[in-house]
Amino acid sequence: MAEAATIKYRAFLSYSHRDTAWGKWLHSALEGFRIDRDLVGRTTPAGPVPKTLRPIFRDREDFSAGHSLTAQTLAALEASQFLIVICSPNAAQSPYVNEEIRRFKALGRTERIIPVIVAGEPGDPTRECFPPALRFKLNSDGALTDEREEPIAADARPQGDGKEIAKQKVVAGLLGLGLDEIVRRAERARRRRNRIWGALAGIFLLLAVGATGSAAYAWHQLKTNEAFLNATLRRTAQILDDAVTQAERYNVPRTATLALLARAEGLLDDMAQYGRPTPALRFVRAWMLIQFARNYAILGDSDKQLTRATEAQRLLAALVADDPDEPIFQGQLAVALSDVGDVLQAQGKLDEALASHRAGLAINQRLAAADPGNAGWQRDLAVAYRKVGDVLRPQGKLDQALASYRASLAIQERLAALDRSNAKWQRDLSEAHWRVGDALRAKGDLAAALKEYEAHRAIMKRLASDDRNNAGWQRDLAVAHSNVGDVLRTQGKLDEALASYRAGFAIFERLTVNDPSNASAQRDLSESHWKAGDVLRAKGDLAAALKEYQAHRAIMERLAAAIEAARRR
Repeated sequence: MAEAATIKYRAFLSYSHRDTAWGKWLHSALEGFRIDRDLVGRTTPAGPVPKTLRPIFRDREDFSAGHSLTAQTLAALEASQFLIVICSPNAAQSPYVNEEIRRFKALGRTERIIPVIVAGEPGDPTRECFPPALRFKLNSDGALTDEREEPIAADARPQGDGKEIAKQKVVAGLLGLGLDEIVRRAERARRRRNRIWGALAGIFLLLAVGATGSAAYAWHQLKTNEAFLNATLRRTAQILDDAVTQAERYNVPRTATLALLARAEGLLDDMAQYGRPTPALRFVRAWMLIQFARNYAILGDSDKQLTRATEAQRLLAALVADDPDEPIFQGQLAVALSDVGDVLQAQGKLDEALASHRAGLAINQRLAAADPGNAGWQRDLAVAYRKVGDVLRPQGKLDQALASYRASLAIQERLAALDRSNAKWQRDLSEAHWRVGDALRAKGDLAAALKEYEAHRAIMKRLASDDRNNAGWQRDLAVAHSNVGDVLRTQGKLDEALASYRAGFAIFERLTVNDPSNASAQRDLSESHWKAGDVLRAKGDLAAALKEYQAHRAIMERLAAAIEAARRR
């Protein structure tokens, strides 16, 4: 080890610049790690526990212009107590990462190297993640030998330790403490944060309800101001939408959220009674009911969702009867019918759902025919066709479902052609191809289904490439790869299917890295492992298939444990 006086950095973070996202994450996680006060100063094999892990050196040099390490990099290596290596196939092929490891070992600090696996597989000839300097010892001249070493690494992959535990292993190594102590302290901190966020979310809900009371008071002062009442009702409903979203994000108990939502709904009802039953006020009341129905859907109360959506439908039907020439009333009635159809479908009442969606479709057809230049009405019509198809397909009425999906696709193609820069319309078009592909696949027409899935994938490739930070579009692209793989596998084209699954897997893996708490993303990743395992099994590669199935199982075990822990809390 170098003398303590020469040490400037707690660690040097080495990584391939293709793994920059990982480098940024780990650098931020370590420099932001809070060390408990009672630990500071404790003597450990790594020296006294510091107040902070800062500074961590993260090399930001662009190596594309040169072929060797810069003077700054070499100086930082010598001034670092530890070397953290982000290991992946990118790192294994990077001469710069390899040279940083070799140089650090040559300083006599082999025992202070902490590898972190983020992708690939140790020992795999095609997906090796350890650079050669990690896998082999140095001779007295600092050159690599043929004598192998077995690095002990933290494994941030979902099928390994997972991102959080891997971080804690790195922290334990940097501090010279046992992993169990770091894990226990992290768990206590997590529980404290949950209590704090739960309390904050509860307060947010109470403030939202309080806002409705304040608005009611204001209405008492301005009873004659009908426009003020309408605006207030809309604003308070929007506040409650935000409150429900925040409550779900921070795990506020749903019973508490439902109770507060019911109380707020009662206050808003009282406010609505203050005004005369003008068409405008009746319309706002129906709009509010639709918002409440959607909030109850988020909270999983389908009975209340259906009650509110049905009441909104009743109010809007009366408005349309009184003023059949007002297109806004008709458009909102179609929305209410669609929402009613959605909840009926979720409850398994497919015939009733189909009737509701078809009633909404009829309204959308009239509005679109009356104003063919109105892109909004045209899009609503396309969505209505899609929703009808979504009910017909599980009923086994595949020809009718396909006809409905194709009608939706035709409209989306016209809209997308009008403005190819409109990303939302392009996304709608890709989804229309997807739905047609689903129907064709269900009918057994795999060749035609594959064409539709490939069209869906091509559009999502463009969109995802244009907006790499849009997690929704990235996921859609991964799903598109999976759909193509499903058809190829059924056709017996196993190598092509596996390649498509692998492409989707890479995206799912990035999404879980960016948002490790997202259970849906974890589930997507586990299913990707499962599908790859099925193909490998069909190819006869049982060892590789077993690895994929084990990775699938590991993720599902973690998800199940998290659900059980949440239930117990």
